[in-house]
Amino acid sequence: MQKYLIFFTFLLFSLTSTAQKKLKYTAKGKQEVVRKKGQSTRYLIDSVVFVQKETTVYCDSAIYIRARNQLKAYDNVKITNDSTVVKSDRLLYLGDNRTAQLREDVVYKRGFQELYTDHLDYNLDSEIAYYFNGGQLIDTTNILSSTLGYFYAKENIARFYQSVVLTSPEFILKTDTLRYNTLSKIAYSFGPTEIINKEGTIIYANGGEFQTEINQTEISSGNIETSEYILNGEKLFFDDFRQYYLGEGNVKLTSKENNLILLGDKGYHDKANGFSKIYGNAIMKKIMQLDTFYVAADTMVAIESEYDSAKRILAYPDIRIFKMNVQGIADSTAYFLADSIIMLYHNPVLWTGENQLLSDTIAIHLSDSSVEKMDLKRNAFLISKDSVSNFNQIKGRLMNIYFRDENLNYIDINGNCESLFHSMDETDTILLGINKMLTSNMTIRFLNNQIRDFTLYKSPEGRFLPPHMILEADKTLDDFNWIINRRPSLQDIFTKPVYDEILMPVNNNYYDIKVKPGELEIEEKREKRQERKKGNSLQKSSN
Repeated sequence: MQKYLIFFTFLLFSLTSTAQKKLKYTAKGKQEVVRKKGQSTRYLIDSVVFVQKETTVYCDSAIYIRARNQLKAYDNVKITNDSTVVKSDRLLYLGDNRTAQLREDVVYKRGFQELYTDHLDYNLDSEIAYYFNGGQLIDTTNILSSTLGYFYAKENIARFYQSVVLTSPEFILKTDTLRYNTLSKIAYSFGPTEIINKEGTIIYANGGEFQTEINQTEISSGNIETSEYILNGEKLFFDDFRQYYLGEGNVKLTSKENNLILLGDKGYHDKANGFSKIYGNAIMKKIMQLDTFYVAADTMVAIESEYDSAKRILAYPDIRIFKMNVQGIADSTAYFLADSIIMLYHNPVLWTGENQLLSDTIAIHLSDSSVEKMDLKRNAFLISKDSVSNFNQIKGRLMNIYFRDENLNYIDINGNCESLFHSMDETDTILLGINKMLTSNMTIRFLNNQIRDFTLYKSPEGRFLPPHMILEADKTLDDFNWIINRRPSLQDIFTKPVYDEILMPVNNNYYDIKVKPGELEIEEKREKRQERKKGNSLQKSSN
C-alpha cells in the first residue's frame, strides 16, 4: 500500500510540474487548429500573448505545438522575464526547458544595459543569454562588441570572445577574451590586448584589469606607449585621469626623441608633471651611431616638465659609466638633453685608453656618434700610463679634453698647471729621468691615446731629475691616486660590483699592488711628512 502511495505522489507531482510548464495563450485575432498525424498545431494571429510562470511572450503571430510545448513567434516579438526584456523579429521558445532562441534584430534589455545582435539564445530560468554571430552590449559607461558573448544576469557577469572591442569614454580596448562586471564596470582581458586612449597612448599587454569608471588599468607583461615614451614591464599600472604610469619587474622606459633607454626593477612616468623615475639597478642607454653609452646607478629621474626648460636625467648614487673608449665612476650625474651634456659630480673618475682623469666635476659632451669633448672643472688631474708602466701626470685648475675618431686628440690645461713626465730613450725601455714643470697653461697632444708631445705657455719653470736623484716622493704629484681596479666593465653596468680594496703604485717600478683603504691613508700621511722634512732641509741649507 505504501508503495502505491509513493507512486501516486510522484505521478501527481510530475503532472503538476508539467502543467506549470505548459504555455497559456490568448489572441485577439483568428485561431486555427490543424491536426496531423495525431498532433495538433495551433495558429494564432493579432496581439498574441503567451504566459509561463513569470515569463510573458508577445508577438503578432505564432505557431504553438502543445504536445511539444513549443512556440514559434513572428514579428514584434517581445519577452518579459522579471526585469529583463528581449525583442526580436522571430522566436523559437521551448517551454519544457524554458529556452528562447531569438533571431534578427534582437534587443536584450536589463536595467541600463542593452544588447544588440541577430542571434541570441536565452535560458529564462538560469538567466543566461548567449550570442554567437556578433553582438554589441551598451551600458551607461561602455560599449562592448564581439563575435561570441555570454551574459550571466544573476552574477552580473558578461564574457566576450573573438574580436572583442571595449569602447569607453577614455579608451578603446581590443582583445579576444574579456570578462566584464556589469555592476562595477571592471573588465578583465586574457591574452594579447591593445588599448588606445584619447590622448594617443597605446597599451599592449598580455591580459589585465581595466577599471573603466575611474580610468585605471593594471596589466601584466606589456608596454605603455605615449608620444614621448614607451614603458615596458612585467606588471604595469596606468591611471588615465592623472596620466600616471607605473611599472614593476624588468622595467624599460624608452625616450623616442632622445634615443634613450632607462632600465630598472621599478619605475613610473608622470606625464602630467613631466616626471619619470627608475629605481633598483637603474641603467641608462644612450644609443649612438657606432656605440652605446651606458650609465648605471641606483636611481634615475627624468625631468621633462613644460615648466622646466632644462630637461634632464638625474642619476644617483654610485654611478658607473661604460662606452667602448670611455669608462668612469661618480657619485651622481645630470644629463642635460638639449645640450647633450652629461655632468659628473663629487670626485668623478674617467678612463680612456691608459689614461685616468680626475676632477671635482666633469662635463662630457656627446654627439650622435661619439664623445666629442670633456671638461674637467676644478682640481683636474690626468694620469697617463705609458708602455713600460710609468705614470705621466698633469694637474691644473681646468682641463678641456678633445677627441677625434674615438681617441684622445689633445688636452688644454688652464691655471696652475703642474706636470711630471718620464723621459725615455729611443727604445722606450730605459728611463733617462723625470721632468717636473710648473706653468699657467699647457697643451698636450696624443697619438693612439699615448702622449706624443706638449707645449708650455707663459714662462714655465721646471727641473730635470736623473734616475740616481729620484726619490720616492718625486715619482708622483700631490693627490696622485691610480685606481684602475675601479674601472667598470660592461658587466659592471648590469651587475653592481663590490670593492674592498683599491690600487696604488708604491714601488720603484710603478707596478700596481693592492693597498687596503686604511693602509693608503697611512702611506699618504707618511709621504707628506717626508715632503715637509725635505722642504725644511732645503730651507736650512739655503740659510
